[in-house]
Amino acid sequence: MRLKGRTAEAILQVHSPDTAEAALLPHVTGLPAVLPISRLVALMELAAGRLMRSSLRDGESSVALEINLTHVTRKGTRGIVRAVARYRGIAGRVHHFTVHTFDESGLIASAEHTRAVVVEQPPKDVERRAGRRATQLAV
Repeated sequence: MRLKGRTAEAILQVHSPDTAEAALLPHVTGLPAVLPISRLVALMELAAGRLMRSSLRDGESSVALEINLTHVTRKGTRGIVRAVARYRGIAGRVHHFTVHTFDESGLIASAEHTRAVVVEQPPKDVERRAGRRATQLAV
C-alpha cells in the first residue's frame, strides 16, 4: 500500500493534571497550562504509528528512531489536542513523517519524525539467542 501523502490522527483530551505546570509546580498558580513535550511526543508517535500500521506485514511493527520537535505555543493547551501525521516518504529503511499538533486555539507543535520497521522474532528464537525470555512491544 502506498503511504505517500497520506495522513493519520491521534487525539488526546487534555485535563488540568496532564499539563506540565500541574505536574511540576502544583502549588504555583497563573502559569499557562501547556502540555508537556513528553505527552506531545507520545501523541505524535501514535499518529505516525497508526499511519504505518496499514503497510506492515504479519510479524512487523514500527519503532521511533528520531523526533525533532518544536513547541510553538506560548499559550495554555486546552480541550482536545489532535496530532496529524503526514507520510513524506522512505529513504532506505527509514520512513519520514511531518507531524503537527493542534488544540482549539491552533498549532501547538510541529515535528519531523522518522520510524523503522522491525520484524518481531518468534519467542523461541529470542530465548535461544539471548538465553532468556524477551519482552516485545507492538504499536
